[in-house]
Amino acid sequence: MISKDKKSGLVGLTGGIASGKSTVLKYLSENGYAVIDADKLGHRVLDPVNPGFQKVVETFGKEILHPDGTVNRQVLGRIVFADPRRLMQLNEISHPMIAEMIENEYEKLVSNSVNKIVFLEAALLIEANWHKVCGQIWVGTLDPAEAMKRLKERDGLSKADARSRIDSQLAPEERLAYADVVLKNDGLPKDLVFQTQLALQQLKQVKTGGSLAKKNN
Repeated sequence: MISKDKKSGLVGLTGGIASGKSTVLKYLSENGYAVIDADKLGHRVLDPVNPGFQKVVETFGKEILHPDGTVNRQVLGRIVFADPRRLMQLNEISHPMIAEMIENEYEKLVSNSVNKIVFLEAALLIEANWHKVCGQIWVGTLDPAEAMKRLKERDGLSKADARSRIDSQLAPEERLAYADVVLKNDGLPKDLVFQTQLALQQLKQVKTGGSLAKKNN
């Protein structure tokens, strides 16, 4: 993973499901900041050309595959989000591979990003211990009941499936304990963008001072 002497250039963006991470990430990308989407890297792990694919199939069985041989993410999701032990098995396979990809992406992107800052978006930033290599942690928040509603509408999940996914993540108060910046997704997208703009202004000031302010978590 990224060494501590480089971590001042990496900002972690995390939050619960439907907490506005995608909106923030889109704004950052459109304004010249390099972004790393850990979820997309996780998709690569499940690509048949990746060594992780075979490990996942060996662990969870061929019932997780589509007829064309690719991973059915919905089936795999139902398995792992219903059983913490199975979720741990998947994370043990995928997280080391994703960590290596994060480092490779950071090295490619940092020199051309605004102020040489790269944003890492990861729902499991803290659970996977990736926050330890970040100079700052930004946390998106959303009322749990609203998160449930949005998740059901966005992904077409049943109430039980939506609940199991939310319960598999850290409780909001646990995640907030790591936050240097809190982004509240309780209004319109433009409100979240405005909060992001303010956070970037503060980040630029801190970066100009030599390093990013970081809590000792």
